[in-house]
Amino acid sequence: MTTNLAAWNRLLDAFERSLDAPDDPADGPVEEPPGPPPPEVVDRARLVLERQRASISGLMAARENVARELAAIRRIPSVHPDAPVYLDVEG
Repeated sequence: MTTNLAAWNRLLDAFERSLDAPDDPADGPVEEPPGPPPPEVVDRARLVLERQRASISGLMAARENVARELAAIRRIPSVHPDAPVYLDVEG
């Protein structure tokens, strides 16, 4: 059981590191611990899962914003080099 607890703690540590510093590269592949999480880490695992879900929601919102911005940029007509161009940023 001690090995299982240590493995789950390593996994949760890796998940927390990636949540705390999402731009840092991962330490390498994360191994799935054998068996279900021991009772000692269940609350911690739930907190990590909540943070992951919040992070995913934030990423999805950012993705939608980028998609809207790209769509707006694509609506700008192509420019002929000899014609002046004005962009109404006020709407």
